[in-house]
Amino acid sequence: MIDTAHLSRALTERFGLEVEASATAENNGQKIIIGPCGIERTISFRVELHLGWRTVSAAFIPGNYASGLVLGMKAATPSQQAAFAVFSDSLKSKGAQVSLELDSVQVDASKPSSWPNDWGTIRISMKKVGVVVEKSSGYDFDATFPWATGFFGLALALLPLEEIDESAIEGESEGAALLKLVKQYERSRINRAACIEIHGTACRICDFDFGAQFGELGEGFIHVHHIVPVSEMGGSYSLDPGKDLLPVCPNCHAMLHRRKPALTPDELLCIRKGG
Repeated sequence: MIDTAHLSRALTERFGLEVEASATAENNGQKIIIGPCGIERTISFRVELHLGWRTVSAAFIPGNYASGLVLGMKAATPSQQAAFAVFSDSLKSKGAQVSLELDSVQVDASKPSSWPNDWGTIRISMKKVGVVVEKSSGYDFDATFPWATGFFGLALALLPLEEIDESAIEGESEGAALLKLVKQYERSRINRAACIEIHGTACRICDFDFGAQFGELGEGFIHVHHIVPVSEMGGSYSLDPGKDLLPVCPNCHAMLHRRKPALTPDELLCIRKGG
């Protein structure tokens, strides 16, 4: 069995949402169930990751009474949709097939502009054939984690990350639980995770990697720098995690902000190289 305690910690660190993972054996491999802690899955969601022989597949499964969650996903902002596209493109770049169905109609997961404005059901899935995640003692964590984080990012990207009107959600208990999930999660964390999905966790200025230096203690730790300052974004700015964010170590992050306005990453790279 894969180390689900390690997986839970790593996903929690990456996304800033307390995550619980469990695993069960299947005839042809292993099923890993991933979901947020502290909320009944009937009104929340889970991700099912299936590890087989040279195959990885995953599915997003909302709870039977998660209509409020789906309603919030339909109202996702352009920034959230951009983050969803980042995770979709990342999985596709690894050779996976990513499927997004809205009202049972297949749409391009990487092109939110092509999605219909009004829909009632959502299905998200992924499959990769020809990938080796097995090892003699079970399944390899390092080989499995990129698929877990990539697809879990898809599941989180469209979540309603701001408080929504409870009166728009049928069922008092469901509304309260959804708001609890909303309050647990910060919008900036999905953008941070999307940035890391593209650029990795090594500093893009000096290449320092906390995980390589400190093992599991440093795994996933990195600062994320806003290339466009938050103060200049304004309320209508639609953040693109691939273009507007960059992973940097705390030292380089501090150096970027040693001047006002902040140095650009290219300017700091030039200084570091003595240019």
